[in-house]
Amino acid sequence: MNSRKLLFPSLLVAIAIRLSAQLPDGSVAPDFTAQDIMGQTHHLYELLDSGKIVVIEISATWCAPCWVYHTSNAMRDLYNEHGPAGDDKLRVFWVEGDPNTNLNCLYGPGGCNGGSAGNYVAGTPYPILDNAGIANDYQITYYPSIFVICPNKKTYELDPLDADDLWEKARQCPVAFGAQNAGIFQYSPGTDLSELCGVQELAPSFSLTNLGATPLTAATIELEWNNNALQTLQWTGYLSTYGEAPISFANQGLSNSGTLKTTITNINNGTGDDDFSNNVRNDHFTLAKQFNSTQVLLKIRTDNYGAETYWEIRDDFGTVLEHGGNEAVGPNGGGAFPLGPPNGPGSYPNMALIRDTLDLPSNGCYSIHFSDAYGDGMCCEFGTGYYRLYNLDNPGTPLISGGEFEEYSRRAFGAGVVSGVFDLAQNIDVQLFPNPASDFLNVEIEAISGAEISGSIFNAFGQLQHLFPLEKSTVGGNDWQLPISGWPDGVYFLQLKIGSGIVTKTFVVNN
Repeated sequence: MNSRKLLFPSLLVAIAIRLSAQLPDGSVAPDFTAQDIMGQTHHLYELLDSGKIVVIEISATWCAPCWVYHTSNAMRDLYNEHGPAGDDKLRVFWVEGDPNTNLNCLYGPGGCNGGSAGNYVAGTPYPILDNAGIANDYQITYYPSIFVICPNKKTYELDPLDADDLWEKARQCPVAFGAQNAGIFQYSPGTDLSELCGVQELAPSFSLTNLGATPLTAATIELEWNNNALQTLQWTGYLSTYGEAPISFANQGLSNSGTLKTTITNINNGTGDDDFSNNVRNDHFTLAKQFNSTQVLLKIRTDNYGAETYWEIRDDFGTVLEHGGNEAVGPNGGGAFPLGPPNGPGSYPNMALIRDTLDLPSNGCYSIHFSDAYGDGMCCEFGTGYYRLYNLDNPGTPLISGGEFEEYSRRAFGAGVVSGVFDLAQNIDVQLFPNPASDFLNVEIEAISGAEISGSIFNAFGQLQHLFPLEKSTVGGNDWQLPISGWPDGVYFLQLKIGSGIVTKTFVVNN
């Protein structure tokens, strides 16, 4: 948790609310060549082409939130650690974006035409650009607006974070290095939850990015669950430096706890990778807590800023079933209201205790989502806030508790009886033969009589190759025979959904 709330005195009443969308994330950054107030010229694309990450803060001298953020020294600390005097990985620019202010406003109210909250120049080690054209190109609708621009020229908006969090966001930029270099970027495991309830189908995806000077033409990518192979993709194509290709795995039915690992194991048909550090992605999952009924007790203790809290209960389809707290905050936490959120409908008082019995519609999997408008959670520097979920028959011992987070806290849980893939799998036997196969593939399934069975086959690129019709399991087993003589040679994945369980099998076609 950070201490940024100290930066915002309660006497300040101006509120910087995000009114509308600006330059969309992932857009190509508009180039600029501009002189700073000391007369030095800076060319954005020249910096990016040299491998530097660029962070720009677009503000106005009269903007109270801008002044408060500027005096937090977040940008200064970021620049000192990672700019030319630090590890030299990025550059920082402060841009005065209001065309109605004059140069004097940067130095304080004296001689200022348009308003100034203070001297922005004193103690600022990074360049200051008095350039409203940049603000116009980046489609600014509010101040301050902060962007990280990656060397691939893609731009992403940031909240007004502290120096450490700014760098954590910036370091996710792909940066070219060496001749043979591929990386995993913009990765999604298929869920924003780190707990699995029952059987959860996840389809991991990411952007395969070439960071090498040599074109990327082939890559082998493996997906594993607890060191067991789930799927192997063989990608081919042509990517120049910073070129990207979308990669998607087939749905995987996962349960219990474990590690989902994605690895680029091979590039350009055996050439070594000059930087293997960005070739691996690990996502760790734990088993979701299980409540003994569909009624769950929720207790909330707010911190000194109760109006910053908002929460939702969602089912496993993402539908919001119940919610509480400040509706003006909604699910969007983390710096959206630098001087405090508006006191919208449902706002909680400060340091209040709230009790709510959640009446869930049926046995199944659910999740609870908390957001903090400022981005420093509910605990611990500004009051010992928390949220806790209990079984109704044991309100003294919480099954789930939280409060020390930043923008968001998300927890999955089960209510009542939730089927698990491993319990069902004990009563399932699936055999594939021959393997490798050439003319026909035989599938034999032994399962609980009357269970619904459906099946899909995916090729090594994650593309659907064949879809079996839905049928019921029968006494004595179900037998499928599939002609495959015209299929390309390679590895394929059979995914069977039997009742509420999922079984994945691998086979090889060799005609």
